[in-house]
Amino acid sequence: MTRWNLPHLLLLAALPPTAWAAHAAGWPPALVLAAATLAMLAWLIGAERWWPHRGDWRPTSADLRRDGIFLGVNAVVDTGASVLLHGAAIMIAAAGLGSGWASALPAWLQWPLAVAVGELGPYWLHRWAHRGGWGWRVHGVHHRPGALHASNNLTTHPYNVLWNRLARTLPWLLLGFDAQVLLAASLFIQAQSFATHANVAGSLGPLARLIVSAEAHRWHHSTVLAEARNFGSAIPLWDQLFGTWYLPPRPGPVQVGIADQGWPAASDWRRLLLAPMCRRCAA
Repeated sequence: MTRWNLPHLLLLAALPPTAWAAHAAGWPPALVLAAATLAMLAWLIGAERWWPHRGDWRPTSADLRRDGIFLGVNAVVDTGASVLLHGAAIMIAAAGLGSGWASALPAWLQWPLAVAVGELGPYWLHRWAHRGGWGWRVHGVHHRPGALHASNNLTTHPYNVLWNRLARTLPWLLLGFDAQVLLAASLFIQAQSFATHANVAGSLGPLARLIVSAEAHRWHHSTVLAEARNFGSAIPLWDQLFGTWYLPPRPGPVQVGIADQGWPAASDWRRLLLAPMCRRCAA
């Protein structure tokens, strides 16, 4: 019998009380997401230590240093994106476009709709980035590590962070979802992005058809192109609808990362940051 990935399931179970407590305390969403990110990382890094999927995927000190640098850079970029989106929200409201249509729905319906809408734009951008060219020089940075663990979810180029943030948040603003629903959706998507990269043993069983699991996302990082599918980060809905869902009954890919040796070393964070601007940095 396949063992359940309990750290992933317990993380998801903690999200509703976290969102409720943050709302009751009046914490601003940015603070909630920042604190939740650190808590998620701590929880999953601990789980990786005690229940690893693969012993050879334990992060090295160089891995953690690279991931920490990308965390700092992307925190600055994400803050700037928040400012831009706040301005966009004001303009949308002034133009009468943000009518709050979605907020008229009950919360139990708003939340899954917000998650699905928030995943659609990033799904198509993700597929586009895998076609090569400049998009791959941006997104390939995330695929460069030759192992998967919770912290290297942070190794994502700031351009990638920016386009995902815009593609997710602008539709939310235009449809006028309730702010608390968006906080809950954001927490779920954030939790999924870390849990699906975590080097934790176990399966989500039939739940993997409803939410993205680590066992499914590992195939996306395979160096075999035919296996590198599953472009959704939180739910597999769009992969299932557009024919890119892939979950064979095998333990996972033999090798993850980038087969092209022209890319800089996985620990060379400077050249990874320059990859979109420098063809030779991501040959």
